[in-house]
Amino acid sequence: MKVNKSIYIISLSFIIVSIIIGVHFKSAIKRVESINVTGSAKHDFESDIIVWKSKFSTKKMDLKEAYKKLDNDRKLIYNYLEENNISLNDVIFSSIDISKKYEYKWDDNGNKFQDFNGYLLTQNLKIESNEVIKIEDLSRDITKLIDLGIEIQSDRPYYFYSKLSELKIDMIAQATKDASIRAKMIAENAGTSLGKLLKGQMGVFQIVAKNSTENYSWGGTHNKTSKHKTATVTMKLNFEI
Repeated sequence: MKVNKSIYIISLSFIIVSIIIGVHFKSAIKRVESINVTGSAKHDFESDIIVWKSKFSTKKMDLKEAYKKLDNDRKLIYNYLEENNISLNDVIFSSIDISKKYEYKWDDNGNKFQDFNGYLLTQNLKIESNEVIKIEDLSRDITKLIDLGIEIQSDRPYYFYSKLSELKIDMIAQATKDASIRAKMIAENAGTSLGKLLKGQMGVFQIVAKNSTENYSWGGTHNKTSKHKTATVTMKLNFEI
């Protein structure tokens, strides 16, 4: 009775092992019957949107005088933009930021204390426009505003592309076609034929400065400081053979 039971256990174990080996063997065959390829696409383009930010400020002991000075500076900036044929519809002035400034001093006994030094009023200016060259020139030449007594600081312009979504779709199609061609060539050279597409996966979409050594990233790089850019994308395809 014990012998029969042992034989039964051994037989059952053999069946289970056979099933596991069979499943793995089947999976191995299935893996051999498919091919993985990666296609890519690259496109150079020029930005057609520019975003330029700057801020101007004034500091006065009296808050009303500070407001008056900042208001006058804003009017001078408006006039300057109109003289340079900048559409005021593209111009945004932020709310005014007010802060009290203090400086450290020491009394006759050597004790340190804070002494009120005036009200600092700051306002941000943002211009988003399709007139890239015109705003570029404006961002580089603000000496005229400084000569008018305006304390203004100019930031570096940012560049964007209005047809980025369409470009991305077109490039995905190109990368997919490139991967399909590669798969077909590999299959033909291996003496077999290409079957149906089993799986497709898009890689990371990258935008870097044109002709630069800018690093790519796993999450996708999007350069904003260069007007001339290069976009790249990859497509990973799995075909049956």
